[in-house]
Amino acid sequence: MILIYTENINLGLAIGLTLGINFILWLVGPFFTDLINKWFYKVNFLKKEDLIQQHPEIAGFIEQISSQYHFSFPKVGIIPDKNPTAFTYGSGRFNARLVLTEGLLHFLNPQEVKAVVAHEMGHIVHRDFIVMMIASTLIQILYEIYFFSIRMARKNNKEKNKFPALAIALISYVFYIIGIYLVFYLSRTREYLADAFSAKFTQPKDLANALIKIAYGIVTAEDDNSSKRLLQSTRHLGIIDVKNAKHYGVISYITQNNPDILAEVMVFDKINPWAKLTELNSTHPLTGKRISHLDKIAKIQGQPLLFNVEAAEQRLKIDKKKLYGDFFFELLIALLPYILVLAGLFFIPPVFLLAIFALGLILQLPYKFPFGEPIETTILEQMRNPYASPIKGKLISLSGRTIGRGIPGYIFSEDMMYQDSTGLIFLNYTSALGSIGNLFFALTKIKKLLGAPSRAIGWFYRGLNSTVSLKYLQTEQEKIASHPALWAFILPVILVIISFYLYFSGDSPILSSMF
Repeated sequence: MILIYTENINLGLAIGLTLGINFILWLVGPFFTDLINKWFYKVNFLKKEDLIQQHPEIAGFIEQISSQYHFSFPKVGIIPDKNPTAFTYGSGRFNARLVLTEGLLHFLNPQEVKAVVAHEMGHIVHRDFIVMMIASTLIQILYEIYFFSIRMARKNNKEKNKFPALAIALISYVFYIIGIYLVFYLSRTREYLADAFSAKFTQPKDLANALIKIAYGIVTAEDDNSSKRLLQSTRHLGIIDVKNAKHYGVISYITQNNPDILAEVMVFDKINPWAKLTELNSTHPLTGKRISHLDKIAKIQGQPLLFNVEAAEQRLKIDKKKLYGDFFFELLIALLPYILVLAGLFFIPPVFLLAIFALGLILQLPYKFPFGEPIETTILEQMRNPYASPIKGKLISLSGRTIGRGIPGYIFSEDMMYQDSTGLIFLNYTSALGSIGNLFFALTKIKKLLGAPSRAIGWFYRGLNSTVSLKYLQTEQEKIASHPALWAFILPVILVIISFYLYFSGDSPILSSMF
């Protein structure tokens, strides 16, 4: 930063510093991560002898793999936390750390624990720390090429030779964006490889069952601030992506781990185009896809399946034509404001582009918030629907009770968690008074609603997570209205007002600078 500010840096020096700093961080990073884990999460790193004494099966299993692949026994830590999770980090095989929580040992049986340990050992064996470090460094370098090319173009602004620099900047930025998604893809690939590695040393069904039990344990374990920090900070390192897997834990709990029902819920992850699209931005494969992958390995090995996602797909009789027809229409609806703006560039003054964008948002409303009578249903029934969408709202009615705030322990959270007899879902509340009304509702109303029998009417959406955008909540004492559609309408109206104000005032410096 100092070199950039003082104009004493060039692209070669920037790349050299990036390589040098990243190498140092890669080498000493595990030591500092140890300190962080000890300080925040009270991790207890055990000597090999202590691990053998306290957890002989785990120690023997780790010894078996490390000896087979000719690297030293990794440093093993135990975190005193009831949330089940596991992760590994290090610079390479030579200084790897493997960390487990007490919750993992509590919720999983010995074979399932071994399957999780084997998965994490797979990351060590495959040298994933080095692979991901190199990939992220290349992304940084692409951004630096873009940054310095833009600076060069600005310096040469009045000269004819600025265009080569702009072309390099554009190309490097495009590859930088593509590279980010390729790194996510690479990370998901490493997870699949680690799953396959686990299946070599344990049965695939052990890891599949472990993934569901981990999700179940995360849902049922009592949360405190430390637990929430642990899950959030290790989300990209952990055995599962907590956000995607939580609903499997709830359904597992409600249905007593019924494999047929869980497999039908997983079909969405495997075949829905929206699921595939949302996964692009994730470091972990969707849980349903991972278990389907483990199913295939089990078939090849002649092992029994615990969750047969392919059979569930056949039971649901998926209409691929409808599935993809709906998806492309919904994608068109989602992109409509941007499409209208793009078209408007050729036909209307720039000052009205805000209004055109707002028109696109308004045209989305009947699709996002359709009218009509709500359908009496259950959370599980909606989760088993492979055609569910994060764009098209489905007006439903649920019977159950509010069991907590949307963000556990956060007193300013106006949203709620709602449970019926089949599952748990996030209720998104929107006050007619906007943020002030949301704050008032969070501070004065939610406590009174907890545990009270009620009906929740709202629009169901499913993407990476499942949500009901609340229309109203009916208890025995009162009816509480929510207004998501109102605020989805007010925002574009504000944009239209701004657009016309800029037009009639004759002063639109922002738009003028853009166009």
